[in-house]
Amino acid sequence: MILFDGCSYTYGDELENPEKDAYPHLVARMGLMEGAKPRTYKNIGACGKSNDGILRTTLDFCEKYPVSIAVIQFTKFSRREVMRDWSIDKYLNLHPQNEDEVSRDYYKNVHTLNDDVANYHKNKFLLENYFNKKNIRYFFLNLQKMGMIRGYTPSSWFHMASKEPVVNMKEILGGHVRHPEYYITGHPNKRGHELIAKCVYENIF
Repeated sequence: MILFDGCSYTYGDELENPEKDAYPHLVARMGLMEGAKPRTYKNIGACGKSNDGILRTTLDFCEKYPVSIAVIQFTKFSRREVMRDWSIDKYLNLHPQNEDEVSRDYYKNVHTLNDDVANYHKNKFLLENYFNKKNIRYFFLNLQKMGMIRGYTPSSWFHMASKEPVVNMKEILGGHVRHPEYYITGHPNKRGHELIAKCVYENIF
């Protein structure tokens, strides 16, 4: 089974038919006309998901089901997840734009750039080591480009994580301004998802 996890880019936000046209579903169908065997896959990407949430749901899925390949799309580093004991929905995704009290307090009193970047490298390190231990082949995509981040101090997680380059979505699609043909508004359109699927397919098969 191929597992896909990520945020709205992986879910297929803004597409008319995300369950058909988002890149995980395209990857699963690629090569079938040339005789490839049908592929079992699962897309658990969700809008607004943080890297904390992506780590949690990926590990939870892999512990419950057999996974041979994992395609993980990391999201913006500033997004975080907290666990709540008093709610039916145990996990709350924190975003800088959220208006809820928890998000406002977090970004006002706790949030720092160094912690954002360290948390990303921690999640990446944990997934790398988990996949290697379980003999799961993996391919990483990134929504936020490391080269555009300035002023952070590399953490111990940075030094422990693999230095293998992570493919950035903007490397595949280009930016909104110069390549509007691949975007709806903030998310890829069908043509954009086709480009992402091609990149993923070439890297996992």
